[in-house]
Amino acid sequence: MRSTRAASCFRRLSQATLLCVALSLPATASEPDDLPGVTTPTAQTLRKKAPELQRKLMGVLDGLKQTPQLADPRGVSVRSGLVIKSHPELGVTSAEATLLLLPIRKSDRKTEVDKKTGRYHGVGEGNTLEIKVNNLERLKINTAQPDAVFYEPPQVGSHQGLPLYQVGGATPILVLTAKDRQLWRRVTAKEYLERIIREGGPDGEAAKKQLGQLAPGAGDKPACVPTRRGESVGSCQDSDPTYLVKLNTGYFNTKKPDAIQLVTVRLGAASHTRPSESYFKEHPLDPLTQAAKAYDQYDWKQLAALVE
Repeated sequence: MRSTRAASCFRRLSQATLLCVALSLPATASEPDDLPGVTTPTAQTLRKKAPELQRKLMGVLDGLKQTPQLADPRGVSVRSGLVIKSHPELGVTSAEATLLLLPIRKSDRKTEVDKKTGRYHGVGEGNTLEIKVNNLERLKINTAQPDAVFYEPPQVGSHQGLPLYQVGGATPILVLTAKDRQLWRRVTAKEYLERIIREGGPDGEAAKKQLGQLAPGAGDKPACVPTRRGESVGSCQDSDPTYLVKLNTGYFNTKKPDAIQLVTVRLGAASHTRPSESYFKEHPLDPLTQAAKAYDQYDWKQLAALVE
């Protein structure tokens, strides 16, 4: 996992905090038409039976679809999906719940209308709300290398009192973890230097030299990315340090494989477009705007309370 120092901005819209992030929008797309949209039943792919997990995540999707923004959608249609499968590398069940908002443009030949309800199906590119459970993908942690050292993602803010982390250049991610344990731990300077020494080569020799020069007690302090030439490990006293961390391999409780133990929530997908607060005001029917409002209106603390 690599961290980023790119600035993140958080905007106010209708007294709600919105993420000002890069999200996928067609460069020449027109504003969706103010037409009633269809909300389709959740498509489910269940490769493992986990009825409680299924029930809880269906409840989250239903809650999002019942927010003031999406309860009677206009300008977009609402699709949702749920995939549940086993995750043998972690010894738990993983799941992905998604909400996809598609723009409605009556002039598009592919646009269909439900003759019974008069509501429209959106087509083309839309925006998503993605909820991953017991899955480290969005945090870019390789489960095939549980002993790997990676960069600790910086916390760039909070949403409803819950932490937002920046992972690479993508949308800031809402991360919900168990209250009684940490997902990762910071590596000490001594631990990291000894790791490099074991790997040998020129880097190992440089690490051995730095280890011998450490002041008493310095080896027990956290290790950070070096900023000076010749260092194998940097001081975390520098401004804006990047800590080196490892996955807590005991984080997931394999005795409760179907429990919600970790959640990541992401809005949209990175692109060349970076909407501002004025964009949301000027494009109220845009799928991005509506996804952001639904994201803001939903009470994520309800989901956080389910993490164990």
